[in-house]
Amino acid sequence: MELLIAFAAAIAALVAVMIFRAAATKRAPEPGRLDPSRLVAYAGVEGKLATLIRIPTVSRFDEAEEDGLAFERLRRETLRLYPLASERMLRPEVGDRAMLFEWPGSDASLPPVILTAHFDVVPPGDEDLWDRPPFSGEVSDGYVHGRGAQDVKIMMVCALEAAERLLSSGFVPKRTVYLAFGGDEETGGVRGAASIAALLGERGVKASFLLDEGGFVADGMLSFADRPLALVGVAEKGYVDVAIGAAGAGGHASMPPRHTAAGVVAKAVALSEDKPFPARITATLARFLADLSPYAPFAYRLLFRNLFVTAPLVKAAFSASPTTNALVRTTTAATMLSGSDKENVLPDKARAVLNVRVLPGADVATTMARLGSIAAKAGAHAELAHLGHAVEPLPESPVDHDGYRAIEACIRDVFPEAGAVPFMFTAGTDTKHYIDVSEAMYRFEPILQTPADLAGVHGPNERVSVENVRRCVLFYESLIRSL
Repeated sequence: MELLIAFAAAIAALVAVMIFRAAATKRAPEPGRLDPSRLVAYAGVEGKLATLIRIPTVSRFDEAEEDGLAFERLRRETLRLYPLASERMLRPEVGDRAMLFEWPGSDASLPPVILTAHFDVVPPGDEDLWDRPPFSGEVSDGYVHGRGAQDVKIMMVCALEAAERLLSSGFVPKRTVYLAFGGDEETGGVRGAASIAALLGERGVKASFLLDEGGFVADGMLSFADRPLALVGVAEKGYVDVAIGAAGAGGHASMPPRHTAAGVVAKAVALSEDKPFPARITATLARFLADLSPYAPFAYRLLFRNLFVTAPLVKAAFSASPTTNALVRTTTAATMLSGSDKENVLPDKARAVLNVRVLPGADVATTMARLGSIAAKAGAHAELAHLGHAVEPLPESPVDHDGYRAIEACIRDVFPEAGAVPFMFTAGTDTKHYIDVSEAMYRFEPILQTPADLAGVHGPNERVSVENVRRCVLFYESLIRSL
């Protein structure tokens, strides 16, 4: 009986501590609203974005498949659209898939800042699924339509637009600002961001922080939050494409073996889906949940503020949705399958590609080993699909940093209806190339997105609202002024 009473008392004390921790979390102040008059001055910038969308800068792993003239045309149009930036900033030569603008600051003792984006895009896919031609750049119904509208020609245009306006007013930043734009992010960034980072490294540049694409102001994506959330990426998952392959005898399909090469690969892919990587709460996720708590109801605060007890529940809940599942585990997605090129011919080899995003705390080698073991159980093998294109998870950048504080302050100014929280970006960016030339790296695209908006990224009918374009310029202008 005494043991039972002691156990009950311990449970009661634990529950009391959990309730206290949840209740002690202060609720966030009521959300604000941006004065629409602040955006009037930026009318017309959407037309500049439309101009660059109309240039089909589709990057490919095989350079021979690219339209080099399109990339050259974009370079010329950019310089034409932004004459002050072109004339008054330094423009070091960094190759044919990158553009670098150097805006010298008034205080050379301050470390510089790098504002980066990319101007290449992914292919449009099946154009019949688009409501408008994918490179129309049409401005209608309050939106700019076309591939690159969100991902991410908008960031390049808005950063340059902000700089152009500030230059016209005679503004000089305190610290040097680099506007760095790559033209092959979608295929790894080797010719673009890597070239820029190499040049900065040769010069001994060590930036205070870098801002690249990544999170955004998420509206309606976390149903329990009482407002939109500005997701500022402070860490990034690793990336590797894994080829699952198997060999077969080939021949006529009328006399098939028990297991064809295609069947073996299919079994290996199915096993990879049936045996997901284990869920884990990273330091970045724990910080995200803590900072999310002020925007959540009490029941969620009870979960998020007491992970020492509730971690299993949180992992189970996050595993239920693809969006949140990516935050707690290394993920694999079968994206490509190939076998015979004729219906009645057995394949002499078959291949599938898994797109793998590696959770921080793991690495590419252990990830490959696990997938190799799974493939072997089906009689297949696993190897890198693209040599030299595996990327390890990137380290977390601090929230206690001038860069994060400056970004957070601009979010409060330009998106007062939202709360800012640090999170782990689950896709890949060019930031991996800048790791040696920047103290901290943050990933945030200053636009508001709904689930419907997000569906256009790498999908049909990509578009961005005119209001978002204008807010994006305001964000960059506020950020540059604050540096």
